[in-house]
Parts: sequence; C-alpha cells; structure tokens
Amino acid sequence: MAKRRVKTFKGQKETLPIKDKRLLNSFMNNLLLKRDLATTDVKIYQADRNYMIALLGFNTAFRANDLLQLRVIDVKKGYVHIKELKTGKMQHYRMDKRLHKDVLDYIERNHLADHDYLFKGQKKKQSGISYVLPLTREMGYKIMKKNADEVGVVSTFGMHSLRKTFGYFYIKNGGNVITLMKMYNHDEPATTLRYVCWENDDAEKERSRVYIAATK
Repeated sequence: MAKRRVKTFKGQKETLPIKDKRLLNSFMNNLLLKRDLATTDVKIYQADRNYMIALLGFNTAFRANDLLQLRVIDVKKGYVHIKELKTGKMQHYRMDKRLHKDVLDYIERNHLADHDYLFKGQKKKQSGISYVLPLTREMGYKIMKKNADEVGVVSTFGMHSLRKTFGYFYIKNGGNVITLMKMYNHDEPATTLRYVCWENDDAEKERSRVYIAATK
C-alpha cells in the first residue's frame, strides 16, 4: 500500500492524530505528572491548564481557536454552547458527565469566575486596568508539541491533533462517520475520513478483530 502523502502548510507538515491508545495514555499521564511535580502556584496552574486543554481537546473535537476562546460560562452548566469562529455555525450539546465533573473540579481548583477564560494566558494592562487574555494558539501548539515529543510521538503533532485524535478513536470505537461529519461540520464523509487519517491499514486491523459464529 502506498504511504499517505503528508501535506504541508507554509512549510509546516500537516498535524496528525495519535492512533496508539498506549501512546495517548502516556501523553495524558505526562501532563498529569508535570502538574504533580509543579512547585509554585503559577506552575501548578499552568500544568493544570495544559492538562485540561488536552482533555477538552481530545473530548470535544473543537478547533484550536474555539477551544482556547472558551469561557467558564460556556461549559459550567454541563452544556457546550459556542459559535465557531471559522464557520459561524453554532455548537450546542450536552457534555459527558465525567468530563463535566472534570471541568467543574478544574474551575473550583483555580477559582475561576463565570466570564474568565478557561485557559488563561498573558496578563495585560491598559489605561490602568488589568485583564487576562486567553492562551494563544501559538503557545498552545508549543505546549502540546513539547509534550508529544517527550512521550515519543513521532508524527507531526499540534493543537489540531487533539481534534483529529477524537475523530480517529470515535471511528475506531464504532462511531458513525455521518455523525462525526456533522460534528466537524464537513460536507462529505470522505473528507472526514481523510481528516482523521482513517486509512486502509486501519480498516484491515479492525476487520482482523471480527469473529462471528454460531453460539450454543
């Protein structure tokens, strides 16, 4: 089988999903380890924030810009209700109860108010008034890429990889490609399958696990 051609954008390779569940666990556990080892309030918050970015990214399939623009009020009640920056389309759905609990615990740990950004970045001051900006996409990329490198992810990894990994495991676990297409706001199922890098070898691996026979 011919290898998949890797696209490039402005000299950068296209980001790819993590397909190995063990590697995915290592990715998340490494972020948790950094949080456990952090020694100052600032570093503890940053490590906690970075873990939560990955957790929500892997579980919501939001684009990086939408993910980083989330405010507490957008997720606090167990529903996600946002307008996509790229498409202008609305996203509104109930969160998984376990994910909602993780989000509430994160909000409580970090004393976040309703209109705070979920993932705080730089502090700014203008006309004597201080305010906090959300983490930038560029910084989010650096954080996720560094963590991926540390656990041995060899494919090109970035913020978009979180979104793609969600889709890959959704299909792998039996999810409907039409439903995933709608989640991504794609126009064609083929676009969605290409996007999550679902290839012939993935299909063959899944077929090799199937055994159907008469039962007594």
